[in-house]
Amino acid sequence: MREGAAQAHAQILEPLIAALTDLGDDAPHRTACLLQGFVNAATTAVESGDDFDAVTRQAVRLATGAVTSLAGPD
Repeated sequence: MREGAAQAHAQILEPLIAALTDLGDDAPHRTACLLQGFVNAATTAVESGDDFDAVTRQAVRLATGAVTSLAGPD
């Protein structure tokens, strides 16, 4: 069962890893896993009673900032 869950998790991350690779991320799998942490934390916050819209806005803001930083300075 764990193997199946690991495969499903890897498949979910594949498009994100591809996009991060296209952005020039030198560690796209690591970055994808860290971004998944935002999703996991947001889910936990909402399940604990935090406001869905507020959590969503903050998680998107944090993830967007993280991904934007990969492009480096202009």
